[in-house]
Parts: sequence; structure tokens; C-alpha cells
Amino acid sequence: AAGAAAADEGAQVHDWSRARCRVVAIVERRSASTELVALLQAPAAVGEEGGSGAASAARPLKVQPRDTRLPAFWVEESEEVAFSSTSGASAGGLASDGGKPGKQKRDLRHLGAQLAAQEAGARSLSKAALLRALENSSEAGGLLCVAKFTDWPRTSLSPRAEVVQVLGPTGTVSAESDALLSFYGLDWRPFPEVVERSLRERFPDSVDVVRKELALGRPDLREVRCITIDPPTAKDLDDAVSVEPGKVEGTYRVGVHVADVTHFVRPGDPIDSLARERATTVYLVGRVYPMLPRWLSENLCSLLPDGDRLAMSVFFTLDMEGRLLTDVEPPMMCRAVIRTACRLNYNEVDLALQACEDSSVQVPAKIAPEVLSDIKALAAITGARRKLRIDSGAVVLDRSHFWFQTDDDGRIQGVHKEGANSVSHSLIEELMVLANHVVAAKLVEAGKAAALEAGSAAAGCEAALPQPLLRRHPDTEDDVRQRIFELLPANLREEAPQDATLPVLLAWCKQRWSAQTHEAVCADVLTAFKEAEYIVAEEDDSEALEEKEELDVGHWALSLPTYMHFTSPIRRYADILVHRRLNHILGSGTEAPAVQPSGPAAHSDFLDGLKLAVERCNTKKRDAQDASLDSIQLALSAYVQRSGGVDVADAVVTRILLPSSASAGTAPPTTPSSSSAEPTSGSAAASASGGSASPTFRQKLKNRVRKEAMEFYIPMAQCSRSVSFEALGIELVPDSAVLSEPGPLAAAGGSGPSGSTSARSVRVRVRGATGGSAAGGAAGEVEIQILEPVAVRLVSEGAQDAEGGGGVGDAATPRHWTVRLPWALSSASPGSGTGKQPEAAAAAAQPPGPPRPPPSPPPPPGTTSPRERAVGAGAGAGRSRLAEAAAAAA
Repeated sequence: AAGAAAADEGAQVHDWSRARCRVVAIVERRSASTELVALLQAPAAVGEEGGSGAASAARPLKVQPRDTRLPAFWVEESEEVAFSSTSGASAGGLASDGGKPGKQKRDLRHLGAQLAAQEAGARSLSKAALLRALENSSEAGGLLCVAKFTDWPRTSLSPRAEVVQVLGPTGTVSAESDALLSFYGLDWRPFPEVVERSLRERFPDSVDVVRKELALGRPDLREVRCITIDPPTAKDLDDAVSVEPGKVEGTYRVGVHVADVTHFVRPGDPIDSLARERATTVYLVGRVYPMLPRWLSENLCSLLPDGDRLAMSVFFTLDMEGRLLTDVEPPMMCRAVIRTACRLNYNEVDLALQACEDSSVQVPAKIAPEVLSDIKALAAITGARRKLRIDSGAVVLDRSHFWFQTDDDGRIQGVHKEGANSVSHSLIEELMVLANHVVAAKLVEAGKAAALEAGSAAAGCEAALPQPLLRRHPDTEDDVRQRIFELLPANLREEAPQDATLPVLLAWCKQRWSAQTHEAVCADVLTAFKEAEYIVAEEDDSEALEEKEELDVGHWALSLPTYMHFTSPIRRYADILVHRRLNHILGSGTEAPAVQPSGPAAHSDFLDGLKLAVERCNTKKRDAQDASLDSIQLALSAYVQRSGGVDVADAVVTRILLPSSASAGTAPPTTPSSSSAEPTSGSAAASASGGSASPTFRQKLKNRVRKEAMEFYIPMAQCSRSVSFEALGIELVPDSAVLSEPGPLAAAGGSGPSGSTSARSVRVRVRGATGGSAAGGAAGEVEIQILEPVAVRLVSEGAQDAEGGGGVGDAATPRHWTVRLPWALSSASPGSGTGKQPEAAAAAAQPPGPPRPPPSPPPPPGTTSPRERAVGAGAGAGRSRLAEAAAAAA
């Protein structure tokens, strides 16, 4: 970078974070073992006229990684003969090993089958096989594959790689999903068949498992009426709830029953190693990559109503005000056997509760009177509990939730909005949060007791470590409050309660602007949240918690002093670690290995291993969230492209960025010849600055960031997109007043680029329009203000045309959606569609008048989205900072 700047007429770059550079030399070539997601395309012919299939086949193959920062790789051909020699050596070594002859024969057969599969896989990755696959997928534009770096000869400008596995034609749901997980370093391959077979042999059915556990004295809670409430399509049902009258009048004994995964996943087992490696289930649009084999996650561990199941049950007592009564009846935890009495989904519960207040609505037939009574009691208790938590400082941000309707092939057929303020969602959320808190408090209490025991022996297994596992979310209330005040207009900023707590301030703001604006602000303030993370609390952390010192191990957003995930062991390995620790505390653990190492060295090894596992849970959780967010964006892009455009009536303008000259009070005068051109750049800039033939590096950099731009928050995508005025097909009205204030939403992304500032309102018109009318016959000038709803259209745009794109071709990168103003489509950049909603498009074709909050669409019957799976957003090319913050704060 220094050489490029110095060569450019001695220009000095004062802000290196925005400098651009080029690679001038390769100083080191280092091998890497990581796998790369890449696009394999057919080799180009020698020439238009002389090209032929034979000539193309003779040329070497190349793959272009999806990470466009990396160069293209030459593909090395697989050497099939390697397996023939390996087979003999492996078999000979196995035959010479001691052991029973029968076992040797079985091992030899298994080894022979594995080597045959590897050999067949190598042959399928030969150049001839890859060329045939490319011919069969010619319409798709190439094959997605997983490649591995092998070498980078000093005589070659391109490195070399070998194709490890072909995922499928680009654009197909299965191939794109596998590629997305591989891109983020997540395990996308199926579980090894030997692991699946071993599980089925050890646990052929739940009946035998339950019978053995009851014989060993496990408590029988099958008479307790347990209810599951999940999405309609959920298969991994890992929690159920129950409620009974408490010992004291006016109280209720609530039970949360969680699948006992630790009975099936023991430390050191192959399945435990695989689950520890994956750390989390990954949810993409239309596909699920489970952390555990489906024989466990969707059968033996899932709390289905078809039989008895093993569970870890937690009971606590609440009154009608939602208060946790530990002194009246302390919480109780045990490993038990339960039977789900009724399986419900969110919509059925909401419908049943609505029927209690509206006689015209019928209760679903599957809900018996006693089950309905339980649902009503839980809804009342959790509603009071939620209010109590918010009053004590819990932060609740309003976000829309959308779900994607897919066909059998996983393609998106529609995007639907969920109903707001779902009682069933709040009911389950409050009970799960409270169960997690009660278990976390038990972990902290047990850790303190273990630390105070005189002469306590070192831990003999990981579950016996005294340090509690917790989920910590640091307090950033001051930063969030400051961000909100920066977003408020000047008049509201003066009226806002200066010393109010964050929940009070959010409630005050919600009453003073539209629901769409409030959601956009809630999305923006998420950037001031720090990321919640799993931690292994050391002894000094526990002491600080007891003495109320500054060190905080609580969860600020939930307003809880201790918190830890416990209720989803089917899909989170951190929950499995907590279950093992809780089993050890209760004296019912069966997880310890038969031979336990002991002593201080073993204790230290266990602690180090636990910290590594917890850190891996944090890393894989972030990676899974990123993959899920990218999946949503890719699905939305595909839907927009197939629909020819989708109209959105509830977008919000969150930022208007103008060059300093345009924001100084009035817009610059625009001549007819320049009204449709972008700001001064290229040769025009060079002529204006001194007549040089080509612009300098500094001029290119300066002019690149001085475009007018507008940022929109799109609730459907749960992220923001920034689009230039040029792409929108609009321009500032000459000599019009520009209202500029420091702070509003510009601070969300830091200070604006050099020479640019954020404006609160501008007057614009269709690009190239003169007089009182705009192109297309729409009325002329339009005033646009930030934090105001606006109708927009989502259109599909090739990644190579998108602003800020990396120059990757259409085949290498999926097409992404962008934003257009319907009333300025005639002058917008290419990529505009006709719109999925013609009525909305016709209404939006006129410039907006005073903004009015559009009505929210009703929720579709019988469907909902998975609980705790935030439908956030973030595209692979240009992911929104709001989406990243939302994922980090989840």
C-alpha cells in the first residue's frame, strides 16, 4: 500500500482504513489444510472458431473459491493407484495383529469396504469424471465442490488444489446448503455409518431403554401431564412443560422437562466426539444439519407423544404475579421418565387461548379440557412473569419474524410474516428462560460449596469440576441509551426522559413513532450490544458474584444474575455439558469413564479440555448463525429473482449520506447535461484538477466515496441495504434545502467517509427530470426523511453489478437482492422487476405523500417458525452490520 501511494505522485494517505492497494509481490507461499468451497467450470475452448470438445478436455481444470479474496486454483488429477498399495499394507498390518479370528475377519471386511468406497470416490473425481459431470450440469453454470490446497509452484501464478468432493450443480438447494456450511467451517457431511449402526445396536428402541432405567430406580413421572409446544414441522422436541397447583393456595408448581441426551451420549464415545466437534445444530432455509444423528435427535431423545422418554425434569413454584417462590417450595431437579400427553404447535395454543375470549373461535379438537386449563394457567403466569422481568430491567426489542414456505425440493414459494405478540411464543420463552436461570443458580451454588470444602479432592472427570458453566452477557445499557438519543430527532431528543432506564426509554419511544420506525431503531441499537458467550466461571468469578463486586457473570439483557442454556441438549453441546454437571451434583451421573485419571494434573487437563469445549461452542454458534443468516439472504434473493421483484410497504429510511458540499445547507445546482451523470469522477475529475490524462489514486479514492446514498431497513430481510442515488434513479433537487443533524443513525456505522455527512431529510426527483414532473408521469419532487416508512421494491441484481461487489461473475456468485423506489424505476439501474404484488406496485408507483404506517399482513394459519431461530439477515456479499449485531446478541 505504501508503494502504491508513493508511486501515485507522492500522494499521502491519512486514513489507512480506507486506502486501496494492489498485490505487487508474493513473499511467502504457505500450505493450508483447510477445505475451500469453490466453483468448478468447464475449461474454455482454445478459440471461438477452433475450439472443440477435445481441445477443451485437453486443457487443465480450474476452480474459483467462493471466497473471492483467493485466486483460482489449478485442479490436480487424483491418483487412483494410491489405494491399491494402501489396501494391501493396511490389510497386512491388521492380519498380523493379535486378537480373535472372527473379529479380524469382520475388521478386514469393514476395511475392505472403506477402501473400495475411497477408490470409487477417487475415480469419480478424475478429470474425465469431472468433465462428464460438467457436461451434465452445463445449464447450471458449473459444479460446486470442496477443494483442498496442495501446492503453489514458484513458476506458477496460480496455486494447485485437489477436488475432495463434488457437492452438485450450482444453484441447487442441497449443493448450496452444503457449500454454505463448508464455507463457514461447519460439518456438512452425514454421520459415519459405523456410528449410526452402533447407536441402533446399543439402543434399538425406547421401550427397552425405559424399562432398564425404571428397574434401576429412575423416578416415574408418567402420570404428570406434560405438553410440548413447538413449530408444526419440528421433529427434535427437546422440552415439555407441566403445571399443577402448589402447596400454598394461589401458587403453581411448574415443571420443565428436557430430553435426557446424556444417557445416550457418554464422554469418550464416538458420538460424543462428533457432537463436541459440531457443537450445534445448524438451521438453514429448508434444511437442518443436526448435531446428533437423527436416530437420537428425532427418535429416542425427542419427546414425542408415542411413548415413554427419559428426561431431566426441573420443578419450581410461581405465584400469579410471576414471582419465583424459592422459600415456599425450593426448586427440585431429577432424572425421570415422562410421557408426553399432548403435542401442540404455537398456532394451536394461540387459537385455544383466543377461543377462551371469543366464542366465535373454536378450540382445536385435539386439546382436551384439562390441557386447555393447563395452557390458560401457564399463559397467565408467564404473562405476569414477563412483565415482572421487564420492570426489573430486562430489554425487549421489537422484531418482525418471517418464515419461508418451501416446496419438496427446498425452493422458496413464499415469504410470510408471523403474528405479532404471540402468547404461545412468550409462554415457552419465559418458562425456558426461568428453567435455565434456576439450573444456572444450582451450578453456582454447587461450585461455591465445592470450593469451600476443606481438602476437597481434585476432579476425577470433567463433570466433577467445581467451576460452573454460565452464559454471560455484559451490561452495555449506557451505550445503548446513548445510541437511542443519537437516533432521536432534535424535538424528541429534548422531550425524552434523560434519566430513564433503557426499558422505559424504549417504551417511551415506541409511543411516539410508527411500529416500522421502532423496529428499525431496535435493529440499529443492537449494534451497541455486546455478544453473549459461554464461560467457565473461575473461583474468583463466583466470589465476586456473591460479594456483588464489579465482575459480572450475569445476563444483562434478560436481567438475571446467573444464566445458562439447559433446555436444548439435542441441538447445543453446551447444554449437554450442563446436564453432565447437574447429574454429578445430583449424584445420578453415569457419565464418568470406567477408569478415571486423578490428581492435580488430571484436574488441570479436565479444566483445560472444558474451556476448549466451551470456546468451541462459542465459535460454532457464531458460525452457525452466520450460515443461517446467509441462507436466509440467499433464499430471499432466489425468491425475488424468480418473482420478478417483491414490493415491500414497510421499509424505513435509516440513513442519507451526502457529500459535504451537498449537505452544507442546499443541494448543488444541477445542469441538464449533468443531471443524469454520477458525481465528478474519471476524466472529468482529472480535467477539473489540472488536465492530466487519467485521475490520480487520491482522486479515485476521493470521488468513489462522495456519492449520494440512502440506507433502507427491510423488515422482511431483517437487515439494512445501502444504495446510491444513481442506482435508485434519483437525484437531489437543485438548490433545495438539506436538513442535516449530527448523530442520527450515522453513528451506527461510525463516522461517514471523508467528505461525506449524514442528512436528516432531502428533496429528490427522478434522475434527469426537469420542471414539475418526473420521468414516467409521476409527480415531481419528493421529500425523504430518515426514520420514516417508505414503499420500496426488492429486485434481483447480479453480484457483479451490485455496488461494492467483488467483480465475481454470475456463475460464481448467486444473484443478490437490492432496493429500488417504485416511483423511480424508469430511471433506476438495471435489475428492476415487475413486482410480486401488482396492487402494491401500482399504489407505490406514485411518489409518497405523508408517511403512513402500512397494515401488517395477517399471519398465515397453521404455520410458524422454529423457536429461538432468529430470522435475521446478512448477505454473503455485504452482510449488514445490523444483522451481525443481532446474531451476536442472540
